[in-house]
Amino acid sequence: MSDLDHSPEQAAREAGLREVSEALLNIEQAIKRTERAKRAVSMTVGCDDLARMLDTAARNLEIARKDLFQGAYFSGDSPKLF
Repeated sequence: MSDLDHSPEQAAREAGLREVSEALLNIEQAIKRTERAKRAVSMTVGCDDLARMLDTAARNLEIARKDLFQGAYFSGDSPKLF
């Protein structure tokens, strides 16, 4: 099926899923960066509170990634992956 065969709804849905994919990639990069920061901060004396905050941020990002992925690709009556 070519791009010309897509309905406007299908084209909009695919564009939306591309945006979700980009957002998921950004969240994944943020998780990795937060983990690196946590490792660096945890080696610094007196920064335990910062390490805990970074740990909380990483967990929250993981939850956001999971929720976005499941909501975008597996919510509703039928799976969104095709």
